[in-house]
Amino acid sequence: MKTFLKDIIAKPITGEWGTDGDEVNVLRTTNFTNSGVLDLSNVVKRNIAENKVKQKQLLRGDIIIEKSGGSPTQPVGRVVFFEEEGVYLCNNFTSVLRPKKDRVEPKYLHYLLYANHRFGVTEMFQNKTTGIINLQLTRYVNKLEIPLPPLKTQQRIAQILDDATALRDKTKQLLTEYDLLAQSIFLEMFGDPVINPKQWEKRLLNDICGVGSSRRVFVNELVDEGIPFYRGKEIGELSVGKPINPDLFITEDHYNVLKEATGVPKIGHLLMPSICPDGRILRIETEDPFYFKDGRVLWIKVNESNINSYYLTFFLRELFRTNYYNIASGTTFAELKIVALKKIKTIVPPIDIQNQFADKITLIEQQKELAQQELKESEDLFNCLLQKAFKGELV
Repeated sequence: MKTFLKDIIAKPITGEWGTDGDEVNVLRTTNFTNSGVLDLSNVVKRNIAENKVKQKQLLRGDIIIEKSGGSPTQPVGRVVFFEEEGVYLCNNFTSVLRPKKDRVEPKYLHYLLYANHRFGVTEMFQNKTTGIINLQLTRYVNKLEIPLPPLKTQQRIAQILDDATALRDKTKQLLTEYDLLAQSIFLEMFGDPVINPKQWEKRLLNDICGVGSSRRVFVNELVDEGIPFYRGKEIGELSVGKPINPDLFITEDHYNVLKEATGVPKIGHLLMPSICPDGRILRIETEDPFYFKDGRVLWIKVNESNINSYYLTFFLRELFRTNYYNIASGTTFAELKIVALKKIKTIVPPIDIQNQFADKITLIEQQKELAQQELKESEDLFNCLLQKAFKGELV
């Protein structure tokens, strides 16, 4: 059995923005995550009339939908589930969908709306005006069909998806804890790289490593298949262990010309997007051939006789985490320049201590690799179950 969304929710509640102040929590699309949950790390406070607060205060089980924003790669219409205590409203770029609980389990409906966005259905209800992508909310509510099994079945489906989500999130948390452990070991062994409390020797990065970028590859030299060609985006994703599907390539002959002219990244070399305040630094681990975009990706050719590449990776990550905006430059985006990277004063402890650190990190990375495989399996399971729920096959 299917029904229209309008039949199982109350009339959508529009958001409010109010005036400057600090009385009421207001959720914005910046509080949305792509996994369908709220991020409450940056909630703004506004002054909103008391009668508006009473009319529009969020209730547990509400679903907040994004109705303006989006991009070519992220359609408008994301949804998040509200289950917080306290007084919250949402802003005027969002609306509240309040499920009729006698007809639909709120968490079940949230998963179905999340699936509609994830699988591209929501795109049919968006339009674009003056560069802004908007959701046609009225048409969305009136025309979107929702599979509606009995309420107990909905609750069982929601629980299955909740369990799959918990499994996935537990593995993500484990990966986070491994990263925190590695950071803790670094700080314990070497101290803060800005303060240098252990008074290690300092040398300019350019004196111990090659620092630069690639040779320019022009758009008309890109092809549909061949050797992968990475931009800053792909390098950043690879640095945090995300799988990617390359969509840009160069020919093998072109790759060999570039290899002969400038060399190519080798195991132990470091690559980073030119904009990386979060320290997304990729240490090359394999000899699989690829090339990358000049300028937008910076290349450190590590000389392991001078400095250990694992140590240097963590040194730069920690340095950028605390001091990035004093190193990078730019009015719109703080971007790393080759000249600034070359001048970084690099703490250089004795190489045997660096190698001890690298041995510890290698063990952690081995455990992370196992956890990343578990994460892939748990994400595959969640996606499979979500797809079945979307098709009305999960009963």
